[in-house]
Amino acid sequence: MKTMLAARYLGPNRVQAEETVVPELGEEEALVEVEACGFCGSDINIVAGTHPRAKAPLTLGHEITGTITEIRSSASSLRASDKVAVFPLITCGQCHACTHGNSHVCRQLRLYGIDLDGGMAQFVRLPVSSLLRLPAELSARIGALVEPLAVAVHGVGRASLEDVNLAVVLGAGPIGLLTALVVQESGVPNVVISDVNPARRSLAQKVGLNAVEAGEELRRLVMKSSNNDGADVLFECAGHPSTAIEMTAHVRSRGVIVNLGVFKQPVPVDMQAINFKEIEVRGSRVYARRDFEIAIDLASALPLDHIVTHAYPLQDVEAAFEQFRSGQVCKALILPNGD
Repeated sequence: MKTMLAARYLGPNRVQAEETVVPELGEEEALVEVEACGFCGSDINIVAGTHPRAKAPLTLGHEITGTITEIRSSASSLRASDKVAVFPLITCGQCHACTHGNSHVCRQLRLYGIDLDGGMAQFVRLPVSSLLRLPAELSARIGALVEPLAVAVHGVGRASLEDVNLAVVLGAGPIGLLTALVVQESGVPNVVISDVNPARRSLAQKVGLNAVEAGEELRRLVMKSSNNDGADVLFECAGHPSTAIEMTAHVRSRGVIVNLGVFKQPVPVDMQAINFKEIEVRGSRVYARRDFEIAIDLASALPLDHIVTHAYPLQDVEAAFEQFRSGQVCKALILPNGD
């Protein structure tokens, strides 16, 4: 019986590397040797014991890339030695969303790494249908960004960018940075990203974005750049009550707001501004499979190297999590089998 190390959530504020059994495969499953797995904000809630679905014991991680070492499938074109990214959504296939082409908002949506064991381990067993082939030359660090990049691709796709001159992104965390890069790559001539954190603004500038301080500085720039009309489209990527309040002030009449940030509880929004300016507010949740495919194509074209600011061996998962929770990290990765 082969064993491996896995990052296990064992209860509130308890996460550690544990030895566990390498899973055996069933039909239409593959064993993936994990090269990199990213930390997500949802992992903070899981380890704190506040996530509504995640239950201990659980192997963390849904931002996964690796190489297939074994596969049992008669239909798939994937083969052992293929480099892959993991599409971690688990859907019911029966609800209205699933039967109408929108399974990413399945009524009972679940994810590997949250509802079932994920990929922060040396190996992970997954359905072959959840694997997408990556270019052989794509590094593991960039491959692990495909999942959050797909979030950005989906969010940007929720708004038409045709005739958009000015786009604003609130929040320069990983999703905000990736969203701004996708918008910029789409050809929007003026893209502005804001954050209260100077280090995040500096990182945004390093990847070629126009970054300003959130609040009044952002408002002055937006109004100056738009003849006092406001942005054509705004992407809310912070999930903070302050951005919910301010977002309507930055958007022109009949502008569009796309909400990618995950708010932990209901927050105040200026509904009068939405009414008077006829602003459209659109939600955005995770991604469809096509968004993943687009993200794979985009990954090599975008300046993603700077977004991964920290990487750790699996044995150091406790220290890695503490550093990630401190807020001084943009994107942190676990490298279960070395760099």
